[in-house]
Amino acid sequence: MRCVRDDVQRLSTLLCDYIQPLGMLVRDGPLRAMRELTAGIVFTGSVQLSNAARLQARSAGQLRDEVKRLSLHLADRHWDHHEWAAAVLQHLANAVADDDLIPIDGTELAKPYARRMQYITTIRDASRVDDPLVNGYWCFGVYHWQPQHDCLTPLMLRPWSTRQPLFRSENDLMDRWFWTLRQATAGRGVWLLDRGGDRPEVLASLLRCQPRWIVRLREDRPLIGPDGSRQPAGHWADWALAHGPHRGQAATVPVYLPVETVPQPEGRRKLWLLVPTYTFTRNGKPDRWVLLTCGCIDQHAGPRQIRHEFALRWRAEDAKRLLGQIWHVERFLTRSFLALERLLWCVCLAGGFVAMLRRDQPALTEELDKEVLYWDKDEPVKVPGYRTARGIQAAALRTRTLPMPVLNNA
Repeated sequence: MRCVRDDVQRLSTLLCDYIQPLGMLVRDGPLRAMRELTAGIVFTGSVQLSNAARLQARSAGQLRDEVKRLSLHLADRHWDHHEWAAAVLQHLANAVADDDLIPIDGTELAKPYARRMQYITTIRDASRVDDPLVNGYWCFGVYHWQPQHDCLTPLMLRPWSTRQPLFRSENDLMDRWFWTLRQATAGRGVWLLDRGGDRPEVLASLLRCQPRWIVRLREDRPLIGPDGSRQPAGHWADWALAHGPHRGQAATVPVYLPVETVPQPEGRRKLWLLVPTYTFTRNGKPDRWVLLTCGCIDQHAGPRQIRHEFALRWRAEDAKRLLGQIWHVERFLTRSFLALERLLWCVCLAGGFVAMLRRDQPALTEELDKEVLYWDKDEPVKVPGYRTARGIQAAALRTRTLPMPVLNNA
């Protein structure tokens, strides 16, 4: 007969094995705090320090002391966490294979009632009706999507604010983080970006650092076509549909980016514009994809696969729902921007652990999924890792792994 307590003990052992290469199995110091925060996210489904502290505390006094210790380590200015963060990214990126998909999508961390948080800025909260302007932070998100294992892992979650020190522009931050991601993955994977990633500065960064990527273009972006003339992307999409061969329900045409707007020190690179032969309805209006690809067409993939891969970019939206619905990332309660950075690296590590379970421990994952007796049959169950994360929380609560009750995040 299966014992849930054995499953939880096995999970604890697997988590220790998973973070052991990062040097986090220490008895004290900031790395111990990061280990406990990661375990707290995995077993309680919460980024709140008071819930992570419940894994250790046995009384109200101990809980208060544990929360204070975790808070001090999170906001410690004397600890340079960049080496540890780079090790976390490399640890997660080691699972990226040559043809895996890497959706890149920005999001926001809304804190509408915050007043004293460090570097707080004004953002547009897309999770609320009419996208109101509220206080919060912007967040640069990179995710690793493996359809064959139904695994979705946050590789990087980098918060940023227009009020942080040495801020120049969003394009400057993206250029730096692109190179960080490129170094960790060694060029493996196919990067997927939606409109907004088609700005000239972003395209120039992509050309410099990543061999394979797919970006959805606005139709007014200028491109140089086969005849050497400069026309909007929408014009070349219509031309491809009218004159180009149709393969895989899509038409393609070779194009170039104008060097006047997109610097290309190594010379113009041949790219491919792909447009599906069908349209879809968005907000009551007809819409279509106009995709610019590099290193894919006629090298690693055909039009049908390009369409399929970009369609899977929406899994980045699923990742954000997982972070919001299961781990309640926007409920962090810390004023320090430095603490928020470190907390999000713990979230990435927790996501990597859940993905590892789904990839390498299918039998255990199946048992954990059974811990969720009731679920929404429409949306959440489609999110990769949703039931597994919920199952871990349910198993931890059933076996009284937490000495003290967990605060309700709902």
